[in-house]
Amino acid sequence: MKRVIKYIGNIKNHELEENTVFICTNEEGYLSILIKNAVPKSITNQYSTDNLAIKLNSVLIYDQRDYYFHIISSKKMDYYSKEQFLVIYDYVFGKIKKPIMDYDLSALITSLEDYFKTTPDQNFKSLQIGLFGELLTIKYLYEKGYEEIIEKYHDDFYSKHDIEITSKVRLEIKTTTSERRVHEFRHDQIFRNDIDLYVASIVLEPSQEGYSLHQLFSEVITYYSNPEMIFSLKKWMKKANVSHENGGLKVSLEKAIDDIKFYGAKDLPKVEIPTPKGVSNITYDVDCTFAVEIETSDLINIFKNN
Repeated sequence: MKRVIKYIGNIKNHELEENTVFICTNEEGYLSILIKNAVPKSITNQYSTDNLAIKLNSVLIYDQRDYYFHIISSKKMDYYSKEQFLVIYDYVFGKIKKPIMDYDLSALITSLEDYFKTTPDQNFKSLQIGLFGELLTIKYLYEKGYEEIIEKYHDDFYSKHDIEITSKVRLEIKTTTSERRVHEFRHDQIFRNDIDLYVASIVLEPSQEGYSLHQLFSEVITYYSNPEMIFSLKKWMKKANVSHENGGLKVSLEKAIDDIKFYGAKDLPKVEIPTPKGVSNITYDVDCTFAVEIETSDLINIFKNN
């Protein structure tokens, strides 16, 4: 969707007829998004969040004609808030092709406010390391010819396994900045007989002049056309305190790529017993160098043939 920002009073009648969603500035100078209402309701419901002002079922009158829209406006005018507002226009509302009901819009507001309110994780260094490993694996497999990887990558950083190739084949990504290829696993992650689990082991060497997490995010985002996934990645950028100004973790990219290794979970050292009844949260460190490495081409063949 092409972004053209006009003052709300300068919007032409034909634009109101033709557009479903567009962006403008309101009478107070704040950025606003207009979303065409699916029904001609005129009873306006107004409410505010910390960052957004919402008017459901608004009526705009131009040349004695009524136009029915929902209106979302920013409550802040600083540069950072404007940039964040443009992100939600480009990657959330840009996917709306038809007029929507007020209750459908309300369902989006929680996600939007969460995006504005998201603050950096207190331990964002650890988060940045984990995200770097996940995104680097996406980039690596994508460039090796397994482009389907972007469809498999979840948008929930806390799910049990990082990538579900199929219901039976999964990939877990483990990342460390240590010199040793040792990763912490939950026992129920790698001791599984019902699935075929593979592990990507990522070893990162921090470098002051290296490739930044922001650069990696920016590159991987270009692989996607799905606005929801792009928005999800941008939320993770914010949560990890990564921006153009703050590039985040920087590493030696060439070395990181050369050091990517893949293993079958069945070949990794592990405690070879099921989790006893009444016991949970068993975790231990695993030295992956004791397992036989799987070649990247072989792993991709496994993924493509399942």
